[in-house]
Amino acid sequence: MRDDFHVDTDISALPACEHEAYLEEGFCGMCTGGTAVIKVFSVSRTIAENDLVTVLPLQLVSIHDVSADFSMTFFKVDRGVFLDVMSGLGKITPDFFFYMRKNFRVRLNGQEAARFLGFCRVLDFRCKNDDSVFRRETVLHLLRIYFWDFYVHFRKISCDRKTLRILNSNKESIAFRFAMLVFEHHREHREIAFYADKLCISPLYLTKVIQEVNGQSAREFIADYVVVAIKSLLLDANLDIKDVVRQTGFSNHSSLSRFFRQHTGMSPSEYRRTVHIAW
Repeated sequence: MRDDFHVDTDISALPACEHEAYLEEGFCGMCTGGTAVIKVFSVSRTIAENDLVTVLPLQLVSIHDVSADFSMTFFKVDRGVFLDVMSGLGKITPDFFFYMRKNFRVRLNGQEAARFLGFCRVLDFRCKNDDSVFRRETVLHLLRIYFWDFYVHFRKISCDRKTLRILNSNKESIAFRFAMLVFEHHREHREIAFYADKLCISPLYLTKVIQEVNGQSAREFIADYVVVAIKSLLLDANLDIKDVVRQTGFSNHSSLSRFFRQHTGMSPSEYRRTVHIAW
């Protein structure tokens, strides 16, 4: 986790601008004054006081029509931190991420707004005052609480809803079905051709669609799911590395370590030490 992770009120530090771009950093914040329009993919929402905004990393985002008095209390979440958060939340299905694209704004009442600002104060205090050895995992736990509340709400309202109603186009439908297949098969299959065959389209077209809809390549999308699966298993101190290798479908310890280091910059053992697993 970055040493400069903190709660901010400087609007110029928001990762979004007036030009649409796929964000490496997402952000979570509440408007404290003024108005702005935030667009995530094809959905635009006017943001006003007490609106809570949660934009995930790797989404296509822009912000415009920003009033002179627009203000926000927010924190940024980069891709690496977000994957670490997800690894501790169990099996969150891809429909949640598609849902969040269109439901990134939530209107809070006064009590809920005060609660969010209280959460930000706790998060900021922990970032500034916790021993650096423990800061990272403390912040991850707080962020897991934040995102878990969204997921619980999503599950409650989606019980009787057909998931594909949240999709606007055939390409989004392909991307969603691809995501669900990756969720189901990523431990055994990491080849684009496998998923393209399941979807009855060419690997080239699948790659093009996923890049367009998700802002990352199909290969990166698959890798992200595998990384989350590995990290989730590494959190369990009772599992040996050989158990992690077996449960994630790698042929041996070396191949898993090579893959994990390529995508995270550290070995599985080094990652375990950063989350302070007690052996």
